[in-house]
Formats: sequence, C-alpha cells, structure tokens
Amino acid sequence: MPTSEKKASLANQSSEKLLSLLELLSTEEAPIRLSDLANRMDMNVSTVSRFLTTLQNRGYVTQNPDTGKYSMTYKICQLAHNLTSRMDLRGICLPYLHRISKIFDCTTNLITRYGYSVIYLEVVPGPQQILVPLQRIGKIAPLYCTGAGKLLLQELSDEEMNEYASDVNFERFTEHTICSIGELKRAVAEAAALGYAVDNEECELGTRCLAVPVYDYTGHINAAISINAPISKLTDEYILQNVDILKGIANEVSKTIGYSG
Repeated sequence: MPTSEKKASLANQSSEKLLSLLELLSTEEAPIRLSDLANRMDMNVSTVSRFLTTLQNRGYVTQNPDTGKYSMTYKICQLAHNLTSRMDLRGICLPYLHRISKIFDCTTNLITRYGYSVIYLEVVPGPQQILVPLQRIGKIAPLYCTGAGKLLLQELSDEEMNEYASDVNFERFTEHTICSIGELKRAVAEAAALGYAVDNEECELGTRCLAVPVYDYTGHINAAISINAPISKLTDEYILQNVDILKGIANEVSKTIGYSG
C-alpha cells in the first residue's frame, strides 16, 4: 500500500475509534474511569487517553478533578440544536417519497400530527396517476380513522388517550370507520405490534392506506409515510408482501433525522 493511502487508512481508523468513544460516553449514566473505557473499547489506555484529551480540548468531555473519571458535557447538544433548528422534514423526505411512488405506483404521503388531527406535509402521486399534489398538501384528517393517526397515537399515554377520546367527535365517514375508544385502542395496539397501520376504507370507500412510522432522534414517532390505493391493489396479501420494503425506506428516513434504533 502506498504511504499516502496507508496514512489515510490509519486516519480513518482513528476517526472511527474517536467517534465510537464519544458514542460510548453518551450511553454512560455516571462518570467512568480511563481504564474501564479502555477495556470497554478494547483499546490500550494510552490511545484512549489521547482521544479523551482531544475531546476535552474541544469541550465535549470533562474530567472530575477528584475522582479522575470522565463524562460528556452538553456541548454535543449544541450541535444537535444547530441541526434540528434547520431541519426540514419535508425536504429530507421528498426524495424518498418519489422513490416510494415509483416502486409502488401509488400516491405517497408524508404525514405528521397536528393537534387531534393529522396533516399532510407532502403528497407525491404515482407515475401513472393524475393528481395535483397541492390539492392535498395541508389536508387535515382525524387521527382515529387514518393509518398514520394510529401510529402517531402510540405516543399518547393511556390517560392522554382517554382524554383524547373524550374530546374528539367520532364522526362516521364510512361503515368501516372506528367510532369508539375501545376499537381505537385495539387498532393502535395492533399497529404497535405490527410496526405498520392500515386505514381499511375508514375514510373513503374503495380506498385503503398503508402507513409506516418515521422515528426522530429521541426514538419517538415523529411522522408517518403512507401509500394509498384502491382496495383491489392494496390487498392483505399485497401488504404482507411489500410492507417490509416500505418500512425499510422509512427506516432510512428515520436514520437521516438521527434515529439510532
């Protein structure tokens, strides 16, 4: 290996080790000794000490003068704040939505919670569909009868769910619309177990919707990506065969906005 390539390879390895050390420190609930860090990292003490010195000089790590133990500072939170303050979920998701619409030839939606409703942040029609996205961007729909809503409701505690049920008016849009808190809780629990949710003609007869969650850096469901199509296409068999593809793409989005699960 040429000398320049060897140096670049060693630099990459050092960068990876430094980042691994930072990630390890972020998981520690209490300050930790240098020797314990070295053991956990399977690295020699002098190397870990050198990395820690760099992190201290940059303000990311502090050392207790009495115990000699190390812990992270909150400087990393400043980086996260800088990023999240500029983060445009719609802009991040748009390329993925176009990808999904091409794969499934379905209308693809980015949806998030808006009070006791869901709001469509972006809508991308399938290649063969004649739909003007602006007709639905900004559309509001109830949480209780949408696939995305069943995912977003997972973030509510049981007490909050009961409060929601007492405040919301369960309007019946079709014969399939969920109109009771018992039905809704069962549907939300099922969605949590499956990792996806289905709107089974609950908003509109003849149309089904398949929704998967998007997680943010805190591990909470921040939004949902969904596809909707006629029931003749979005059958139970079709969903079982294709849902993992949709979940995989949504997971890519989640990782892009900081999710590490």
